[in-house]
Amino acid sequence: MTEATRPFSRLSIVDAARGTALAAMFVYHFVWDLGFFRVVPPEMPASFGFKFFGHIIAGSFLGLVGISHALATRNGIKWKPWAFRLSMIVAAAALITLVTYYLFPESYIFFGILHCIVVGSLLALLFTRVPWPITALAGLAIVLGPIWARETFDPVNWWLGLGFTEPRTNDWRPVFPWSGFTLLGLALAQAIPVERWPAGFLSWREHNRPTRWLVQGGRHSLLVYLVHQPVLLALAFLLSLFFVQRQLPQTTPTAAFQNACEARCLDVQPNRQYCAAACSCVVKEAQTAGLWDKVLRNNLEPGERVTYDALTQQCVRRADPAISP
Repeated sequence: MTEATRPFSRLSIVDAARGTALAAMFVYHFVWDLGFFRVVPPEMPASFGFKFFGHIIAGSFLGLVGISHALATRNGIKWKPWAFRLSMIVAAAALITLVTYYLFPESYIFFGILHCIVVGSLLALLFTRVPWPITALAGLAIVLGPIWARETFDPVNWWLGLGFTEPRTNDWRPVFPWSGFTLLGLALAQAIPVERWPAGFLSWREHNRPTRWLVQGGRHSLLVYLVHQPVLLALAFLLSLFFVQRQLPQTTPTAAFQNACEARCLDVQPNRQYCAAACSCVVKEAQTAGLWDKVLRNNLEPGERVTYDALTQQCVRRADPAISP
């Protein structure tokens, strides 16, 4: 088969790109796991820079979904393989939701990267034969949607991503903005058909063990995604047995709450002094109000929850003079 007639639905360079994104995801998740077991400071995975790193990885995965769709459908949609692939992703997303609900019921994954890939795949199907400028505009509108529609759809924020309040979950990649990256990837592949790709891209082959690992990982990305996190969690746990033993007697529940509170605060207000002051105030006021033990056990009664929320808002205003009344 000549280069001109060879099918382009599976290119080693695309598999390697997907494998590279997987490798970056391993780093990202492993640092989260190390923070969970206190091997590294727990606020480190929640820092702005590290979360931005995670956003780049997610955007890369979703963009590659669009590129792969363009490659697979360049000679028409093969419905049976397409439906089989989508059904596997749907099943994997459902499995992730069930497992995380069992293990982490308060922060389970209800709309993570796999759920978004399902939606992105359906959108890519709709735009398969649409001119690339329209596809690009639609993708850009979805990516920018949360900016102009913020607070408009808060009741369905858990999956749509156009609300103001971010839900509590371990992985949240809502339709807006994330599925827009799939359309942008599709638009790129529509604007530059594979026949116009550089010859080096089309002829590239894995030539050593690391590149072979990347390509094989990219070709079996769904399986790798499903099994990698249990392995990384187990490894992080083993490391914690060696590195955290000396720290455990020094880590009190109050200190753990303070660290977690500051990490959450830094997500929305990148000012460590402000976050430290606000969280210290919350601890002190909750202790004064006699709510501290229940806060640590997370079993506040409805009326106590109202009181706790009120004192939290009071501490926020005290810590930031710019929003004080």
